[in-house]
Amino acid sequence: MRAFARASILAALSLLATSNAGFAFERGASFTIMPGTTMGLPYAYTGTPGVYFYGLGNYGTFSLPRGVSPNVGLGPGSINIDVADVVPAIVWTTPWTLFGGRYAILVSQPAVSVKAYGAIPGAGWYTSESGGFRNTIFAPINLSWSLGNGWHVGAGVNFSIPDARTTGLNGLDSGGQPYWTIEPTFGVSYLRNGFDLSATLLYDFYTRNRYSGVTDGQAFYLDLTATKKFGRFEIGPVAYIAAQTTRDRGGNSMEFLATRGAANSCEPEPFNVYNYCVQAAKAGVGAKIGYVIGGGELALIATQSVLHHGQGGSDGWRIWTQFTYKLYSDSTK
Repeated sequence: MRAFARASILAALSLLATSNAGFAFERGASFTIMPGTTMGLPYAYTGTPGVYFYGLGNYGTFSLPRGVSPNVGLGPGSINIDVADVVPAIVWTTPWTLFGGRYAILVSQPAVSVKAYGAIPGAGWYTSESGGFRNTIFAPINLSWSLGNGWHVGAGVNFSIPDARTTGLNGLDSGGQPYWTIEPTFGVSYLRNGFDLSATLLYDFYTRNRYSGVTDGQAFYLDLTATKKFGRFEIGPVAYIAAQTTRDRGGNSMEFLATRGAANSCEPEPFNVYNYCVQAAKAGVGAKIGYVIGGGELALIATQSVLHHGQGGSDGWRIWTQFTYKLYSDSTK
């Protein structure tokens, strides 16, 4: 398992190393889900048949990298960002199998609250608040194969549906995103003798932003877990890394310019005009402590970033809470 984890990290870092400053999210955009959301969870194992509730939340405060501070339109400076993110989800692990794997369905309705504030040289104090419901996430196919000796492999696909409220110049000033995200998923877990050694890989493909005409560059997420249960307690390290792997495309369409009266593009601008698009990458490490309660678990995770760049990046701490509970058990299987 150590060799597998080492290979996973090296693969992620090699993907990141191939990126360049042309990879970016447009102004106001970021990763579809918070990188690290699946840390501490054996994503490859959907459990025995039944209905499960996952209550996932996180809160952190960090400073925006200096190269991105012009996003607020006030020039360079130090901007602090407080982000609260919740991801409640319902998972139905069905009694059926498909291609030999246990078949499960997931639906989630995330929400986010963002507060930005800080002193801008020559412009005084800046503050703004935004947020709301994010796009609904629907996973019509999640398959989990038990390979024996504690090993599990999972694969599926998530869809982020553009059904949330969208406001602002490019539709990204509130919680919604005016485009679809198609997200293939893959996971490997070793669950035996109290160990949870898990790696979860997600990969995002984005459709065109219907406001701005920008199509965000593709992105990957890798979440790692290595915990051990001692009686009812679970403890161990966790980590995450996420980065864009392709560059953004489009923007500044004639329709956008005519209706919005301003430019919005991720293409290079003349005269070094800042176009808001900066390579997005972030990574963090931390630890989990959990407690088993009946048919579920309550857990707390704390992480500190070790890599931060672009609008998806951050250079601060984050506290994560996880509550999982089996609401209904299908006793027929």
